[in-house]
Amino acid sequence: MSDIITIHDLQFKEFISPDTIAKRVHEIAQSLNEHFAEVDEITVLITLKGAFIFAADLVRHMRIPMHIDMIRASSYKGGTISSGVVTVNEFAGDYAGKHILIIEDIIDSGRTIKELKRVLETMQIASCTTVSLFSKPDQHTIDLSNEFIGFEIPPVFIIGYGLDYQEKGRELSGIWQCID
Repeated sequence: MSDIITIHDLQFKEFISPDTIAKRVHEIAQSLNEHFAEVDEITVLITLKGAFIFAADLVRHMRIPMHIDMIRASSYKGGTISSGVVTVNEFAGDYAGKHILIIEDIIDSGRTIKELKRVLETMQIASCTTVSLFSKPDQHTIDLSNEFIGFEIPPVFIIGYGLDYQEKGRELSGIWQCID
């Protein structure tokens, strides 16, 4: 693969290698195994579409019995920065009394996580933990210090490993940074 790729009107260079991602995903899974060691079962909520590849790799390393569900939640609307408006599709399950693990691809402002947690808390859940492969701490509008984060990155636009630019680039095995 070339050192620079073009998707639509933007150019990208590799930012994080597939091997580095795989190693970090395994480490996160081990931390989650420890975190949930005393729990009989968790309910995993995968935010679509961006987190599906991360979630698939992550849950294969986890030893906790789980029920997996998916939800669409987004604030990007096809651009390169968060729109500020969070759209959450309806939750499919009854989560009362459940230990929830939200799997996110990237946390920019934190508005999506905040909204998901707000809705879940109205359902009398037992607990809610968030894991995100990427976080942009300079962009956060909420405290995320107790969450599981794979990589803290600067406020750059990235694609690959499930993340996209206008629905392209999700299949890339590494993470690519916009250079335009």
